[in-house]
Amino acid sequence: MKVVQLIALLRAANPDSTVMIVPPGEREQDAEEVRIISSGSVGWTREHGVDKGRPYETLYMGEPHHELRTMSAIVTYESVQVVLLAADKVAAL
Repeated sequence: MKVVQLIALLRAANPDSTVMIVPPGEREQDAEEVRIISSGSVGWTREHGVDKGRPYETLYMGEPHHELRTMSAIVTYESVQVVLLAADKVAAL
């Protein structure tokens, strides 16, 4: 999701609403309040590819992992800016 998409969705929200985040694999009732928002200073990489005939996409912190590619992979890399939402100050922001 891009920030512009998030802003468009939030326009219809009540501005006094609390922002919550649902951890991966959890249910809505397991949501936690977002306490930190950070536009990370570290670059991120979006990697698209095909490996062993299967398409994949991943997003990770740092530079492209060229050395981890398999010989059969068709891979493209894109540098992206991210906004991080965290429910806990302990999160590595």
